[in-house]
Amino acid sequence: MADRQWQVVFQVALFLPILFLAGCAAKGVGQLPEWVLNPPADNAVSLYGVGEGAALRTARDDALAVIAGKLETRVTSDVLTETRLANGQEVSSTRNTVRTTTEALALSEYQTENSAQVGNRLFLLLSMKRQALVTSILNDLDRLDNDIEARLSDSDNSSTLKRLYRLVLAKSLIAEALDKAFLAQSASQNSSLREHRVARYQELLAERERLQQNLTLAVSWDRYTPEIGERVLTMLLELGLHAEAGRSGAHYDGRIVISGAPTKREIFDEYHVQLHTVVALEDSRGSEISSARYQAAASSLSDHESARKTANRQIADEVKGRGVWRALNMHKGT
Repeated sequence: MADRQWQVVFQVALFLPILFLAGCAAKGVGQLPEWVLNPPADNAVSLYGVGEGAALRTARDDALAVIAGKLETRVTSDVLTETRLANGQEVSSTRNTVRTTTEALALSEYQTENSAQVGNRLFLLLSMKRQALVTSILNDLDRLDNDIEARLSDSDNSSTLKRLYRLVLAKSLIAEALDKAFLAQSASQNSSLREHRVARYQELLAERERLQQNLTLAVSWDRYTPEIGERVLTMLLELGLHAEAGRSGAHYDGRIVISGAPTKREIFDEYHVQLHTVVALEDSRGSEISSARYQAAASSLSDHESARKTANRQIADEVKGRGVWRALNMHKGT
């Protein structure tokens, strides 16, 4: 009998803490305001976000991330649709770019609608006027438009290859402007913003693709850089460009000229070569448009020629890793 009483006492003692914790949890949930459990729906004027954190800053950032995430979801869907119609191969990169753009939004003109402290957690309800967000994005677009025009400006308008060069220089700016135009349309729910801005950006990107497909380029190299030259030629062909090893007397829209200057040394029983290489893009008249310099060092136990070939392969691998246009410094502004 006594044992049974002790068992009852033991079971009650065991379950009391569990009942106490469950009661506390239920009480804590009950303390959450209605606007936390059911935030206001977005409307034509404002976007809303609820954030949670141990401090004001983390709760605010969490709420702003909710607002930005709503734009990301909508814009990602829009851009994927547009990109698939234009060029299915760029779906993934476009989506990642949009995410970067939404994360970098200056979501500063917000209002605190409500706040609550529940235990050691702070909850915030923020709102943001759609028009304020759109105005901020359009200001960024104006700045980007000016930068794009500066990249594309060419006073002498000398060649198709130079036009391609400037479009390559401006590509990242055009892509960023395209993303922001979609963001503005998503935030404002006004499709005319997309129609007003996007057509030009898409045309510039399409022009770049057309020029790449229609140009004929030659690749030439000297006796010190054959591995590099062949690698560059292969890369151009893989991009779908019309390219061939340069032939004397043939006409080309441009030429990629690769030249090397090796320095040889013999140290004990090893043969050392340091190869300095220039990869230059020239127009049809032989004027340099862009260039990049590379160097590599290698050694061999057999002869200098083996060391030179190894240095060639090192530079060829670096060029491949950068991509043909970056390898020519065509991604940098002038």
